[in-house]
Formats: sequence, C-alpha cells, structure tokens
Amino acid sequence: MTVTTTEKRISKVSGKPLSSFSVLPAYLNIPTRAFKATMKLFRSVIAVFFVLQFGKKWGFLKIPVVHVDHPLDKKIPFLPQKVDVYLSFINFWICPMTMLIKRYGARKAMSFIREWLELLTTTYDEAGRMYRFRLSTMERPSYHKGQFFTIHFFDPHLLCVPSLHIAIIVLCYSFYRMLFEREEFTEAEKSQWNKELYEQAVAIADSVLYVKQHSVNCVPAALYMISKVFPDLFKPTDAVQFIGNMFAQPEGMTAETAAEVREHLLFVYEQFLLEGAHDDDWRAPVQRWITEYA
Repeated sequence: MTVTTTEKRISKVSGKPLSSFSVLPAYLNIPTRAFKATMKLFRSVIAVFFVLQFGKKWGFLKIPVVHVDHPLDKKIPFLPQKVDVYLSFINFWICPMTMLIKRYGARKAMSFIREWLELLTTTYDEAGRMYRFRLSTMERPSYHKGQFFTIHFFDPHLLCVPSLHIAIIVLCYSFYRMLFEREEFTEAEKSQWNKELYEQAVAIADSVLYVKQHSVNCVPAALYMISKVFPDLFKPTDAVQFIGNMFAQPEGMTAETAAEVREHLLFVYEQFLLEGAHDDDWRAPVQRWITEYA
C-alpha cells in the first residue's frame, strides 16, 4: 500500500513531545512566509510591552499606576529556581508552530500559524486597552541574580492586570485543542499534545506567582479577558478547571495555603464574570475593580 506524503510527515512527528521541536524552523520560516501577521504582532508587542511601560517610566505618559498586591502574595514563597519555567512560555507557543511546519510542510502550516498569530496580536491589543486605562504593578523581591537581572532590566513591571503571561499560555493550549480537533489530528496526537500543553500551562502559571512577577489578582483578570474575548476557545468552565489545577503540588507552602490561593483566584474570576455579565466591554468590571482597589 502506498504511503502518502502526509502520512509520512505524521509518522515523523507523532509521539514526539512538543517541547522537543526546535524553535529554529519557526524562526526561519514564519517572518518571511507570514510576514504581515508577524509584523502586526511585532507592532503590538512594541506598542504594549515597551512603549507603555517605558513611556511611563521615563515620564512621557501620565497613566495612573495601581499597586495590586494582595496579602496572599506573601504566603506564596519566592522560588527563584522557577525562573526557567517562567521563561519557557515563549518556547511554549513557538515549538508547536514548528510541529505544524514539520507535520504539514511550511506552506500549508502557515495558514494555521497566521491564525494563531492573529489571536496573539488581538490578545496584546486587548490587554493594551486595559493598560492604557490603568497601569498596574506589585512588589518584587530585590533579587537580581542570573536571569532575574535581565527580567528586571527589560520589564519595568507595570503591566500586571491582566497578566499577559497567563493570557497567552491559556490561549495557546485552547487554540491547539481546537485546531487538533478541527483538523482531525490522530487520537494519539490529541491525547498526548493536549495533555502536554495543559500541564505545561499550569506549571508556567504556578511559576508566575512563585517568581513574583504577578499577584494573585493578576491571574483571574487574564483568565476573564481570554474567556470574554475568545469565548469559543476558552469558556468559564475552562477557567474554573484551570484554577482548580494550579498548585496541585505546592512547593514551600502548605496544601491549606494553596487551597486559599485557588479560592481567591476563583472568587475574583467569578466576581468579574458576574459583574460583567451585562457589559459589552470585557474591561468594564476590571476597570471598576482596579479603580476601587486603588
């Protein structure tokens, strides 16, 4: 029986962890083959992550800054060894694009990759709309060893609510869950890769709080944003399940403290959900919350 090119490609990638795919093919192919989508994303990242933060830091922008710390943040230990997990979020969404290139070939894979890049751009744009209303920050440990020096140098830490880190990782696993189903990936592929993406997303979410880059108040705001902006991909039930899986094996804190953190995350998320039920703009309940929190 003749084996098709597609079947050969599938056999080469099936069974491989997504994290094992090199980011190099993605970096080499995407900027040229998906140039417009890449440039749109690049402009959004610059406008949101750099212009807003450094514009405020250097005094060009007058956007108010709100401290969103919560007493629970002090109960979560600072674990600098989690920084590698925290920083893995970039490869987390780039490695699957390489998998698509290997599975479909660069030309066909680009249609899916453009679709993902457009969602990612929308995420930055939507978060930017909130940041232009209020910038937000929290206390970070004065720790500048290793990779923390780079983090503190390039990140003035004024984009806390909503957390882009959290928003991107939940959007990523939700997008691929949909894509695997829509494009009829094999059952083995769906089972393996959905599990891998979900577990990595939860680990990265935990690390965000362990390395003190975000407060417990930043996480539910990000989950709320994604569930409102992309309701077909990420539903409130997904957010509740995701929160329920965070800190399943807490480090440096008791199981009781971990449960207390999850309860707070769920409470704030449900607060946004209920108070924003009749709002056309997802930002409305978050804006009310952050104004009162100030």
